[in-house]
Amino acid sequence: MNKPFNKVILVLLIASLFVFPSVGENGGVQAQDFHPPTLEPSLSADGLTLYNSVTPLAGEVEQTAEAQSVPVDQIIVKYKASANLVEAEAAQTSAQMQRLSEAAGVTLAYFRPMSGEAHVLRLPARMSVSQTLEIAAKLAALPEVEFAEPDYMMQPIGNPAQGIFLTTNDPQYGNQWHYFAPGAGHYGVNAPAAWDITTGSASIYSAVIDTGILDHTDLSGRWIGGYDFISDTATANDGGGRDADPHDPGDWVTANECGYSHLAENSSWHGTHVAGTIGAASNNGVGVAGLNWVSKVVPLRVLGKCGGYTSDIADAMRWAAGLSVSGVPANPYPAKVINMSLGGYSPSGCPAAYQTAASDVVAAGSTLIVAAGNSDDDASLYTPSNCANVITIAATNRDGGRAYYSNYGTAVEVAAPGGAQSVANDPNGVLSTLNTGTTTPGSDAYVYYQGTSMAAPHVTGVVSLMYSVNPGLTSGQVTSILQSTVTTFPTGTGADCAISTCGSGIVNAPAAITAAQGPALNNKIYLPLVLKNYPPPLSSLVNGDFESGSGVGWSEFSTHGWPIVVNSGTLGNVGVTPHGGAWAAWLGGDYSDISYIQQQVTVSAGAPYLTYFQWIASADSCGFDFAFVLINGVAVDTYNLCSSQATGGWVTHNVNLSAYAGQSVALQIRVVTDSGLNSNLFVDDASFASTASVTSGSEPLILSAPNPLNNLSKSEALGIR
Repeated sequence: MNKPFNKVILVLLIASLFVFPSVGENGGVQAQDFHPPTLEPSLSADGLTLYNSVTPLAGEVEQTAEAQSVPVDQIIVKYKASANLVEAEAAQTSAQMQRLSEAAGVTLAYFRPMSGEAHVLRLPARMSVSQTLEIAAKLAALPEVEFAEPDYMMQPIGNPAQGIFLTTNDPQYGNQWHYFAPGAGHYGVNAPAAWDITTGSASIYSAVIDTGILDHTDLSGRWIGGYDFISDTATANDGGGRDADPHDPGDWVTANECGYSHLAENSSWHGTHVAGTIGAASNNGVGVAGLNWVSKVVPLRVLGKCGGYTSDIADAMRWAAGLSVSGVPANPYPAKVINMSLGGYSPSGCPAAYQTAASDVVAAGSTLIVAAGNSDDDASLYTPSNCANVITIAATNRDGGRAYYSNYGTAVEVAAPGGAQSVANDPNGVLSTLNTGTTTPGSDAYVYYQGTSMAAPHVTGVVSLMYSVNPGLTSGQVTSILQSTVTTFPTGTGADCAISTCGSGIVNAPAAITAAQGPALNNKIYLPLVLKNYPPPLSSLVNGDFESGSGVGWSEFSTHGWPIVVNSGTLGNVGVTPHGGAWAAWLGGDYSDISYIQQQVTVSAGAPYLTYFQWIASADSCGFDFAFVLINGVAVDTYNLCSSQATGGWVTHNVNLSAYAGQSVALQIRVVTDSGLNSNLFVDDASFASTASVTSGSEPLILSAPNPLNNLSKSEALGIR
């Protein structure tokens, strides 16, 4: 969504983007809401772990913008191209700095050039945002200046000293409800169905702009490259400024360490939690799963002790997309998708430093995923969620309703699970990788966090899978696909979402990935097309009886590239006769295979029952091979393919789709087989009917004795051994 923006200099109230359990919902009113510094929310990484009792505080006292804002000590200035001051050598001359200082009324020092042809200047001391805005306005009035604005501070928030959820080496996937197929009590993104399509591509990278990363066991081999963009040595907390080491040394602070009154806070390890959701090592028998099992994360460190600077973040945004940044080596792993779980109060629109960076990133072919914020407020009042060329994510709870803290409104594109907790270590949060250290790194841990910061990496993970099947997607196409393939918001949650508040719906991983593949798959193998002049079936399905052959109406897929819609010649090799005519669909028939047929259909209110004839042939036990009917990537019907369910002939199968009446949906019939003993599902004469159909008395041919047909395979039918 292209959101309006302007370049008016704003007071940024740095809103808490990740929710601390003992705080209120407006992300910045109570002192304990914030990680260093704690009294003033700055542009913050969002997604606090739930350590204390989570109860929205009653009677919270609204503070002024000045009371909530974090003092700053830097200003960003960009000159007009006609001023010939783009290069650092010209911008930092004593004459130019004296001119700026005289205009500002304070002594300014040149600090460094930044990306986007802007420059960072140092103030003589930390000043309030209102004072800095006055100085910036004086600089912006100079004829050579395009814009000037405070270099706002950003920071993660949290108190990981309490209630860390340590696990054994047992897999924790069962606790990751946020990955499950949408259903009562677990409105997740349906990751398992997405993994049936792809688990990622080694050529795709996801950048995480955050606090850096730790060497967690469940992140071993799952990240690559990266950079530490923190230019201020004290903020970096690792003995230096910018360098090629993105490791997180910790962002703890002692009381009042940041130059004004605030509480002590422990290290948050926020970037490690975000990275785990996107790409934790998966299927390894340890800990949690990540959404993308193959594509690696590129960690970019911008948040450190006392927070981080907007100028550093803008540089990281461009570098993540493969654009050049002065003084930084080229990025060998440009990211197609960039996660930004941070934001702040900006009611007048998107600051220029962010907007120019976001526009440059999208022009370079990358997609920006941004957390909406945790202030229970209109997301259009916060940045970068109100910038153009970003995809803004709201957070939902376990029931699919809006999380109590999540920002909302027309600036939001889609929603994703962010959790909503009420007690310490409440499993209604999002589980991911973390660390036990309160200052420097300790031991590996797995912790439940909540926040739009946790929702955003779910979308980043899904988008990385979309790019894995179609790396040529534009950011605009990604946005359109995400919004058109969502899971509809449920009702009766007590905090129901609507399109006007939480975006188009809850991100649906398999539906988005399927749509990203386009109308045809490059790895399909078809038998020669034979067209028949049969009349079309009386339903909204195109080629429901398959008599127009392969490639008409249905898209087809097999992991191993087997043909799906086949003629009687192929079927005759295994003793199967089509139910009607000369063609049918053959799903399964190989080990460890995923196969499906799919097409877009409109479900009529007068004929909502999907009816098709099926023939199950299997030698396997129940519980290993399955058939599914999916609507928009969500399974609405699941049944076993096993020897005890073998039909021995054609029988009818009905699925009531009245819940989708009047809707255009992606209909898919799918089979998933395991690594032993074949299962087959033959499908023919699919149509829609007003009522459930029954098989005529002569057609059920269920056999009690073993049938050699049950263990047939496509390789045998096609003469391939």
